[in-house]
Amino acid sequence: MPAEQRHGAFDTLIRSRYFAFFVVVTGNFIGALDASVVNVALPAMSKYFNVGMAGIQWVITVYCLGIVSILPISSKLGNRYGQNRIYSLGFLLFGLGSLLCAASPSLSALIISRFIQAMGGAMLFALAHSVISNLFTGMQRGQFLGTIGSVVAVGNITGPSVGGMLLDNFGWPALFYINLPFAAFGAYFAYKCLPSVKRPKLGKINANSAVLFMAFSICFFTALSLAEGASLLSPHILVMLAASAVLGYFFFHHERLTRTPLLNLALYGNKVFAYGNTAITFVFIATNASGILLPFLLQDIYGLSAFKTGTLILFYSIPMILVSPLSGRLSGYMGSRRLTVGAMIVMICGFLWYMGVGTEFKQYQIIIGQITLGVGNGMFNSPNNNSIMSAIPRKFYNDASGLTSLGRNTGIVLGVALTVNLFNALLGFFQKGGVQHTLAFITAFHLTLCLAIFSAFTAGVLCYLGKEPDRTLL
Repeated sequence: MPAEQRHGAFDTLIRSRYFAFFVVVTGNFIGALDASVVNVALPAMSKYFNVGMAGIQWVITVYCLGIVSILPISSKLGNRYGQNRIYSLGFLLFGLGSLLCAASPSLSALIISRFIQAMGGAMLFALAHSVISNLFTGMQRGQFLGTIGSVVAVGNITGPSVGGMLLDNFGWPALFYINLPFAAFGAYFAYKCLPSVKRPKLGKINANSAVLFMAFSICFFTALSLAEGASLLSPHILVMLAASAVLGYFFFHHERLTRTPLLNLALYGNKVFAYGNTAITFVFIATNASGILLPFLLQDIYGLSAFKTGTLILFYSIPMILVSPLSGRLSGYMGSRRLTVGAMIVMICGFLWYMGVGTEFKQYQIIIGQITLGVGNGMFNSPNNNSIMSAIPRKFYNDASGLTSLGRNTGIVLGVALTVNLFNALLGFFQKGGVQHTLAFITAFHLTLCLAIFSAFTAGVLCYLGKEPDRTLL
């Protein structure tokens, strides 16, 4: 093929909607993966920097705090400067943060670098749904929005196993170096290929709201994270929770009065958006409640290797990736209510199935449980995301995308914090009562799954209440 034809074919490829979608997928996958991939490397980092777990835990905490606190600002920046520029900037900051993390000479430098990385990740998460909604319509929108949600879930679930493989073979800096080629690819092609949609009137940033929201987020989520190693009733935890309550009150009070709110809370006046977006938070609480404990069950109790653990975890990801696009297309025909409510029933069945695991490892139990949960999550993401974005005017896509990502990441942080606190409390209770460690672990695991079941049930109720009656489009 002549050079001119090759150049023309390449130019046609990178300007296609599907290539733009691939760029968005890349950004959301590495952002989600990095939220959990570092977990397995905490002991190695702790030894390297000669600090305890209380100190090294901030490598995880600061990333989650950065994502949640920067998300709303990222949505505004997208309106002001264009989706392609801010998405490209997100890749650049994520890559810069990754490079600085890998080369960090101290724990303090690593924590600062992780925050820079989180700033980039927040930009990638905030605009994903908006970009996809501008690229696709109808059934295709549902299909591709669902794929984005599934990619984020896959990144969070598979992170520990991927991290274990990299750590065993290359050391902990490899967990950050691996991001650099993806960041370089994304930064260039996001600027070149994504739509340059600007809405300057919706891009004004209220400084007072931004400061109040960041302070509220930091106080609240830091308190939950610190409670993993202490009681929720500890004085310093109670002080931080009280401070977050006061800051939260002033933030929402200020948002109601200002003409340029940071969060477009008026979107919650739309029933479909309000219930659907809240359901996302509960779904991610549920998935993290099981996902964070399963690697410990497989490795600490059953004695499996990191590679074997990662292989079993993939049985969650594969069906979710396959089911999500299909459910997105089906939602265009049969509506979203049946699919999302059905998805929660499937997920609850998966959690109940895991109630049957015991002290003896049975591979089929893990595989069936993972497949069931993967199918349920795949059934939920596409229809729910499609109904949310279809329920609002196009000019508010950036705001809605940011709020959806905020709800999702809030669910991740809450899921991890609530799961760890509840599980540790139950495990400690049973061990103090003289129960042998393995049996105590299994019992605490079963009871902690009640949090996942409750969250999935709540999400199902919200999906039922929030969706308009289904209308078959055939």
